[in-house]
Amino acid sequence: MQTADDFRFTAHTLLLALDESTLNMMKMVSSSSMGGVAWKSAVLHQQDSFANLHSHLGLPEALELMQQGRFR
Repeated sequence: MQTADDFRFTAHTLLLALDESTLNMMKMVSSSSMGGVAWKSAVLHQQDSFANLHSHLGLPEALELMQQGRFR
């Protein structure tokens, strides 16, 4: 079982990946680059990033680990 700090570090890393993939999509929208292979790839990457974070936060021990790291 991981520590609260390990859990928090992994969550932070996954949030950064999600933020990066979302920002990439936002840039594509603002430059009217939606559609095509690059767009589909960006969408899949963003969906994967979200799913990875969601899976991490849904671990059976997640609630306990989040509560342990609560007051740091």
